[in-house]
Amino acid sequence: MLSKLLKHEFKATARLMLPLYLVLCVLTIVDRIALSIEFKGALNVIPVFATFAYGLSIVAIAVVSFVIIVLRFYKNLMTDEGYLMFTLPTKSHQLINSKLLVSFVWNIASILVIILSIFGVMATPDRMDLFRDGYQMFISELKQEFGAFNMSLFLFEFIVLMIVGLINNILIIYVSIAVGQLFNGHKVLGSFAAYIGIGTVIQIVMTVLFITLGVLFNKSFSESSSVPQIIFPITIGFLLLTNVLYYWGTDFIFKRKLNLE
Repeated sequence: MLSKLLKHEFKATARLMLPLYLVLCVLTIVDRIALSIEFKGALNVIPVFATFAYGLSIVAIAVVSFVIIVLRFYKNLMTDEGYLMFTLPTKSHQLINSKLLVSFVWNIASILVIILSIFGVMATPDRMDLFRDGYQMFISELKQEFGAFNMSLFLFEFIVLMIVGLINNILIIYVSIAVGQLFNGHKVLGSFAAYIGIGTVIQIVMTVLFITLGVLFNKSFSESSSVPQIIFPITIGFLLLTNVLYYWGTDFIFKRKLNLE
């Protein structure tokens, strides 16, 4: 059943995302050509307009990628459509999984598309040499700061942190919407309040946690090796814990407290 839900979800969201990717691709080519031509007189506005349109397309993709997370979850599960979705022969966690996986994929895809697009606009032989030199300098600085092993650990944990953090950002929206639907007549307002409240509590707990660890392990925290060996692992662990709580909370509300009125 999960595969069918994923297929339906990808099909529904692709109608929004793929045209935006196509527009960005076209505007990338247009902006690259416009910046490579030396216009004179009144035609100087052409590169300006091309770059402006290109920038808007990037913003549109970033915004739509976020809006999909919110609207697809809310509209599909918390409105009249929810009556149909929750009568399907599927479990609540499968509904959550389908929304989560599709949102995660589109957000990763959007990040990659935007990065490739920026390279497409900016990449020239000279700039590629600068980029290569900058990258080598960056890696050299990391090796000097952390050592070869800690540098590899730093890069690996950074990638894991970004992935876990993205999932965290999606799940906190889901649990906030789930909590908000408990407020009869004020579901949207309740969702906003839940999002702010949950986020504030998590930030306070995380701040207290790191202050406490900083006091207990003051010397260790002051060393650069503490980033890959202490700070990143603790942050990843904390995010994983909150991910589990957000997911469980959403699933619990759907199973025990669902209110679609």
